[in-house]
Amino acid sequence: MVYPRDEKLEKLSQEEIISNTKLVIQGLEALKNEHNSILHSLLETIKCLKKDEEANVVHEKSNLLRKSVEMIELGLGEAQ
Repeated sequence: MVYPRDEKLEKLSQEEIISNTKLVIQGLEALKNEHNSILHSLLETIKCLKKDEEANVVHEKSNLLRKSVEMIELGLGEAQ
């Protein structure tokens, strides 16, 4: 179990909160772009595959990435 420290928590100024939020947004944007790039590659791979088994695995991966991108976009929307 984790117990809070006895140390006083440092209060962040409004500028620090805004700055930290902007950094998080930049990180989420980069993650979203990376996920979209991987998703695009997977979708191109599906077009080239001939075996249904292989295509099913790639479809499953692409669906997971789509859900991940949706969650990232939700986080971005809430951060802005």
